[in-house]
Amino acid sequence: MSEDYIQDYIKAGKAVAAAKRLAREITKPGVLFLDIANQCEAEIINHDCELSFPINMSLNEIAAHYSPPIDDETTVPEKGLLKIDVGSHYNGYIADSAFTINLDEDTILQNYIDAAKEGLEAAIAIFKPGTRLYELGEAIADKIIARGLRPINNLGGHELKQYNLHAGPFIPNYKEKIHNQVLKPGDAFAMEPFTTSGIGKVENGNNSFIFRFVKKKKKNIPYEEQGFMNKIEKHCKHLPFSPRFLEHNNLIPKNKINRIIDSFLRKRILDHYPILIERTGAPVAQEEHTIVIDLDGNPIVTTRE
Repeated sequence: MSEDYIQDYIKAGKAVAAAKRLAREITKPGVLFLDIANQCEAEIINHDCELSFPINMSLNEIAAHYSPPIDDETTVPEKGLLKIDVGSHYNGYIADSAFTINLDEDTILQNYIDAAKEGLEAAIAIFKPGTRLYELGEAIADKIIARGLRPINNLGGHELKQYNLHAGPFIPNYKEKIHNQVLKPGDAFAMEPFTTSGIGKVENGNNSFIFRFVKKKKKNIPYEEQGFMNKIEKHCKHLPFSPRFLEHNNLIPKNKINRIIDSFLRKRILDHYPILIERTGAPVAQEEHTIVIDLDGNPIVTTRE
């Protein structure tokens, strides 16, 4: 087996690390989410990689899946927890990483970030061949609970495969023995602890800003829609995308994008990712890295800055 794909994971990770560094520099109160998103996504392209999903910029009780829509006027607030989640791929091999910004350096909110970081590092320390996925979850939960917080237990890490962001096996953020797959050389996973003072569960919000191509339809599709469907499949594969991607790459005229997405959702050509909100409205922090085990059994954190 060739190790070429390990190098592809590493290259994607370097692009994500660069985008995270840029996000840390430019994320300030008053700055448009849209400006941050466009610049960070461009940074990935500048590193000769492609987006594996649109940047997520999720504030406070929103745990995940807010990505600025076209013409978004949201600005970074003066305080709160802003989670930045960035993804790239090279030849389909994915890097996925996130961090949380404490916008006004609030000491109570910093505890959420520190708990997530400590949980993630504890799991990284035992991420090696022979470790079971639930052991990673136990290591994560122990650190979070020790800080008086809860892990979000219906979110967690996920295996990565070529052009497949969520390949199947799940890394829980607590000890759950049904997740008993054993790590082995060649595996790639994104681990992502989420911390909160709420009940530790998220639920779907009413809005979706991220979509994914599911399958082609051949019947009852107008000619114009057939062309748009083929473009989305070609340029997005089965990876998540933002309507901004369709606009920036001139795949669909701007004034038609919303109508086409609505039509494709009804026809199940596309799926969508609702924003995920902590059930009690409590703040959420997130930290995430991608880790690959090379064919000699050595773990590599590809997304460190």
